[in-house]
Amino acid sequence: MEGCEFRIFPPLRTAAEIVAAAEGADVLCMRDQFGQVGREVLERLPGLRLIVTRSVGYDHIDLDAARRRGVVVCNVPDYGAHMIAEHAFGLLLAVARQVVTGHNRYTQERVFSDRALQGVELYGKCLGVVGTGRIGLHSARLARAFGMEVLAHDVAPNRDAAQAIGFRYVPLEELLAASDAVTLHVVLNDSTHHLLNEERLALMKQGAILVNTSRGGVVDTQALIAALRAGHLGGAGLDVLEDERDTYHDMGGLNVVVTPHVGWYTDGAVRRILHVTLEDIAAFMRGEPINRLA
Repeated sequence: MEGCEFRIFPPLRTAAEIVAAAEGADVLCMRDQFGQVGREVLERLPGLRLIVTRSVGYDHIDLDAARRRGVVVCNVPDYGAHMIAEHAFGLLLAVARQVVTGHNRYTQERVFSDRALQGVELYGKCLGVVGTGRIGLHSARLARAFGMEVLAHDVAPNRDAAQAIGFRYVPLEELLAASDAVTLHVVLNDSTHHLLNEERLALMKQGAILVNTSRGGVVDTQALIAALRAGHLGGAGLDVLEDERDTYHDMGGLNVVVTPHVGWYTDGAVRRILHVTLEDIAAFMRGEPINRLA
């Protein structure tokens, strides 16, 4: 971009690292998986005018603090829903058919055996989709293609989509009790933090599978591990965890597949994110901010 000087840094985790990197900058461009931009960071960067997060999620930025300091915040509201829904289904299939357990048995134990690897079919089963934004709706389409019944829950139901795709909305508790697998596609905020806590996990079907590609804080991790170790749940596919980059959660011996927050990370998504990010910056420089959060 003509007239702009870019400084590139590796992932920054702490407030001090972010401040040191962004000192003197007009624009801070970052991702949602790393450091937090709160009041302390903003106060120490008095010249900052714009924050662009290369993500849909923005829970890592204190929007109120940004507004108070007159800092504009923009995001990338849509860089494709299909790849995250595809990843969610990949996790569901890997857990349902114990793919990782079988792979590890062969590569680590050098044993080619199907002992205790009986899988679970998806055809004819019920998938519960919590959150029917773009990702949730694509997950519902995939589930229907697999011959699954789909139940959904959302605070703002999309009735037209439900009719077109072929699913129905039910209360969350009913969805948990009726679904053979549940996939989460909600934002993280005060109302969704630990949305699946000990009480709601207990409502899930015996042997059900939980898939989370949204945010780690939507699930009470310790309650999930307890439900898995007790044999109440049959497995989990997790692309996100609470404190995922700082805390190791011991899930050894469980039918759990963990991927390091890569549901979004595809060749096409990277190109789309870069394109929209540069559009955000260019629009701000023209005095016409787009994709504005604050």
